[in-house]
Amino acid sequence: MKRSLLSIFLVSISLGSLWAQTPDKKYQTPMTLEEQNQQKVLAEAESKRLRRSYEGFNKMHTWSVTAHGGISKFYGDLQTGNFFSTGPGEKTPFFGGLSVNKQLTHLLGVSANFGFGQLSGSKDRFVYIDPLNPSAGLSYGPSYFFSDIMQAGLNADINLKSLFFGTKKLRRLKVDFIAGVGYMYYRTKVYSIRNFEYENSLGEPKTYAAKELVRFSNGPFSSTTAGGWTGSGSKYTRDLVIPTGIRVLYEWSNRLDIGIHYMLNHTFTEKLDMTLGGYDNSLPSEIYASPNGNNSFRRGDSAYDKYGTLAFEITYKFGKRASQVSDQGKYSTKKGEMYHLRWTDPKDLIPAPYNPTVDTALARVKAIMPGEVDPRLYTDSDGDGVADLYDQEPNTPANSIVSGSGVAMNLQQLLQPFVDAKTPKETCTQIFGNVEFRTDQATIQPEAKRLLDDVISYLNNATECRVVVVGHTDRRASDSYNMKLSRRRTQAVKKYLTRYGLKDPSRVTIEWYGEFRPIAPNDKPNAGMQRNRRVELRILPLNNWKNYPGN
Repeated sequence: MKRSLLSIFLVSISLGSLWAQTPDKKYQTPMTLEEQNQQKVLAEAESKRLRRSYEGFNKMHTWSVTAHGGISKFYGDLQTGNFFSTGPGEKTPFFGGLSVNKQLTHLLGVSANFGFGQLSGSKDRFVYIDPLNPSAGLSYGPSYFFSDIMQAGLNADINLKSLFFGTKKLRRLKVDFIAGVGYMYYRTKVYSIRNFEYENSLGEPKTYAAKELVRFSNGPFSSTTAGGWTGSGSKYTRDLVIPTGIRVLYEWSNRLDIGIHYMLNHTFTEKLDMTLGGYDNSLPSEIYASPNGNNSFRRGDSAYDKYGTLAFEITYKFGKRASQVSDQGKYSTKKGEMYHLRWTDPKDLIPAPYNPTVDTALARVKAIMPGEVDPRLYTDSDGDGVADLYDQEPNTPANSIVSGSGVAMNLQQLLQPFVDAKTPKETCTQIFGNVEFRTDQATIQPEAKRLLDDVISYLNNATECRVVVVGHTDRRASDSYNMKLSRRRTQAVKKYLTRYGLKDPSRVTIEWYGEFRPIAPNDKPNAGMQRNRRVELRILPLNNWKNYPGN
């Protein structure tokens, strides 16, 4: 019968979290100091796991640098065809650059970008302002342009693949949406495609030869200085640009990523191809709002200019001991191996908690089931602090001071000869005694001071002995408060011992257990609770210092 009850008790402990049942507080088994420390370590580990810091508990690499190169395509008034088709005189120009990247989270990164290259576009036809207007003039003739361009800015990218599909699918691939802001610096020149002549809106004859320079961006009326309408200036023109795009990456190795991206760069000007829709582009007064206004390029009838870039890119990831997850999704267990945040979600590095089934828990409990325990090991019939199994006098009166074997003794008579003779004892006898306290207090009572004075005298003479001070409370407050109260009581006793003459305070060891180790029933306020509001004094030999559980 006893064995069955013990089995049920152990199974209930193992499956308590599954059944979500909390036993009555007064039947809980008190935790030892070792168990309390273990719980503290587990709580700290769980706290670190939840924080998931990229620089601490799950440290990861976050920096990389990217080089890219490809072709560009202009979208505006001087445009022919799609991305891969060109018009007369138009080129398929190069565009490349560098970026320094910082991954902020697994889903979000930022980068500082620098790009450079060329743009080109053309349209081989005459375009008029308004044929119904009597003073209609030519807007622009058959022409093409070529522009040197530099661009710098800041971009942010969002990991769409992981956002929508998670990290388990398409493990080696990454798809990003990119958006940012920056400035572009350019120098545009417009040339005639073939020989043509016409009258402009002022009735002035205009004649151009094939490949003749028609107009350019950095003249006297632009946002730069130097040059004239028929001659080149010396500086670049600057405008705001908003890049957006999409990137597809493949994790080639633990150091290198390769990919391709398409970026569409939105500007807020029609000046990129130096051509306005609906205006006579042969006259500066038509394309500039005022002859002397540096930043007064007129808004035409067509949309703002844009340009796209299609480029191949390669990324180098910084960091020592760089690693990458295997194709099967396994992470290295070698100490110091670190992954890059752009490819690895920190949550994937945290092992999934083990949740045993009911059958598994029962099997484990059965496997570790201990043999039958002698009930005298956990019973103390007379409440003297010594288990019945080892108690040589199991019926000592209440409040008796006993030895380690449970034999009642007169502590005063035992200590007094040594105090009077002031001679050390060769072998220190294990002695147990209690100092009781009033409710919710940690003040030494007058009746206890005589006992503590005798302990001080005894220890000063018996230098091979030490004292262990163990604090307890009754159960009339919370567990947390009682732990603090029992600690204050032990500190009060230790303070008294060291203040009133103990020569070697290092021989005082303190422990505190709150309400978890009662020696009397806590449902009797006048008797049981008073006995539980105590500090135990245990005088022990120094030679068992390292073996004592509290140390």
